Amino acid sequence: MSSISDKPNAEHVAESKAPMSSDGKPKAGLKRIFSEKSLALVKLSGCMVAAVAIMAAGVVLSTSTNRVAGSATVHSIIPVLSSSKHRYATAMSSVFAFITTFITKTIGSVHSTALRSTLINERHPSPQIETPPNTSPPPNAKHRRGIEFNTNSRLFAAATGWANGQLMNALMALLLVISYAASGLIVMPLQILEGPNFSGIPKNETGLTAPPIILLGLSLFLQGVIALFGASDCGPYWTEGGDMLATTKKEIVDGRLLPRPHRCMRNVLNTSDPITTPDPLTKPYPLKPSKFQPSAWSANPSVERAVIAMWALIPFYAIWGAIIYALSVYVSTAVSKSGGISSVGIGSEKLPEFSWAFVPNFNTQSFGVAYTTTHAKEEASLPSATWPSIFLVLMVIQSGLTLALNYCEAIINTTQDEHVWRRAVGPEGASTLEKSSPMQVAWDLVSSSWESVSSLVTKLFHWTPNTSRPIGSQATSWRIRVATLLHGLQRRVSRLVSSNWRSVCLSATTSICHWLFGQSFQVTAVFAQPPQVTGTADGSYFIGIEVIAHCAQVWYLCAVLIASAIVTTFIANHKPSGPLPAAYGHFQTLADLIDEWPPKKLESDKSPSVLYWGHKSDKGGVCHAGTSPDKSLVQPIDMEGMYGGELDPEWPSTAG
Repeated sequence: MSSISDKPNAEHVAESKAPMSSDGKPKAGLKRIFSEKSLALVKLSGCMVAAVAIMAAGVVLSTSTNRVAGSATVHSIIPVLSSSKHRYATAMSSVFAFITTFITKTIGSVHSTALRSTLINERHPSPQIETPPNTSPPPNAKHRRGIEFNTNSRLFAAATGWANGQLMNALMALLLVISYAASGLIVMPLQILEGPNFSGIPKNETGLTAPPIILLGLSLFLQGVIALFGASDCGPYWTEGGDMLATTKKEIVDGRLLPRPHRCMRNVLNTSDPITTPDPLTKPYPLKPSKFQPSAWSANPSVERAVIAMWALIPFYAIWGAIIYALSVYVSTAVSKSGGISSVGIGSEKLPEFSWAFVPNFNTQSFGVAYTTTHAKEEASLPSATWPSIFLVLMVIQSGLTLALNYCEAIINTTQDEHVWRRAVGPEGASTLEKSSPMQVAWDLVSSSWESVSSLVTKLFHWTPNTSRPIGSQATSWRIRVATLLHGLQRRVSRLVSSNWRSVCLSATTSICHWLFGQSFQVTAVFAQPPQVTGTADGSYFIGIEVIAHCAQVWYLCAVLIASAIVTTFIANHKPSGPLPAAYGHFQTLADLIDEWPPKKLESDKSPSVLYWGHKSDKGGVCHAGTSPDKSLVQPIDMEGMYGGELDPEWPSTAG
């Protein structure tokens, strides 16, 4: 069995055999120029700069005075499209929603990695025997255990330090809710009422509102600050790419994990914690291979809580839709004492009498609040409680949806970790450098292939024939290089699609749910354009802002949530087939199951570093299953055998 430590000069050899540039120096790829942590900080800095730009744009727009429909003067509402249809506002809202999602996901990836790195760095080295037999574990065992699973929800898992502690996580969750709420209010439909008693068909325009833009930029910037604090205080080890197997190997090398013998057929439910177990090195009894493995629901408590949170959303929004229906029927004509706030909407006691269209219209059952201006025919000013109350109501209603969908990442990432591990029994093996997100894979493709692509493009436009070789030979060589590059790209993309379909489904579900929520909760600025006696328009003036909730669209959101909850429940309760013990990213389980790691590769070696798992030995009637970088060294599992033996005295691992 080869060990990494048996090759002390690997790094020197790698450097000597690295690709050379024209000046005789080794070529430095993007990954060698920048460390993973530096690249994360660059991404974070870009997001914070974008947040400052958004905030500055909102401040500039808030100081402007604009006219709508010819003469209505308003502050902080900027018309951008005149005589526009409702779908234009919906399309513009989707753009801001995409920008918000992209920035929050990018900041969230850095924050998640920083939190994960902190939890890993807080682990104490696993002791050989922490406590004498038949004695209780130490009282601080839970604190010392640190992180158990590769996947942890970044908003609901906290470290002991302040930068990645509970307070900062709570602030991050609040800012995440604020950012989504603000992005949904940036684009505002402008409704212009015409005709006698304003009973004619209203005209529609589209505008931007400054206060939500300012709040969006501020919330994104503060999220970046929290992630920056977390990254600066996460300790010496930055978990590169969020890779499960690479982190397990690093933990073993650093002495934070102790691989234990005789546990080659024990899954995550059969794995005892070496800290809380009185004698962690007690030899367990052999086990017979199982045809099916436990589900993620039973393996990871975060998965169970995420599924429960998803189902809890359904009655919440169903009740909210019923409240809208009741208010539209019984409280549709209320007016505040000051007269500046009144209720509006369309109400009918018989549900079939109002519109059930998927997109709300003028006949949709709805209830809302109208904030009217104090001087409608002069320069308009809204009541002071307008924007704070709108933000507060929207945040309360939307917070559950935002946090629950974020929590569902625990289900997706946990099952994805298991998918990566179960490749060890497949033809390709389990990669020890598997990236956990599409963005990380895309960056890996760029950083590893940019020189080849640049060379090919340069030769395509500045092609100089080589007189020492035939033209046909040069063209054939160029086509082979292109085919090789495209084949590698196709293989990586195929692997990405097969590994990340769950993440794609979650992203699509998140977008659909937030879009439906936006359809159920609308903010509209209303203007009036009264006619003169001659029939021509006599200017216009600003009436106020209407905040309207539609009950049908809320119930449609419930239907989508029911479908999403069913799918996530199925994923969480799926039991993988096959004898390979399920780990679900549990580090101690992986450390017990992996007995042989791939040798350290040279810098110039671009071949994948993979593990294969299977039967390795049979001694004294007790079998041993383990891993190997060579598929020919592992055999199919004997389903009737008893597994719990070891391969050779070099146990516990070749990781070091």
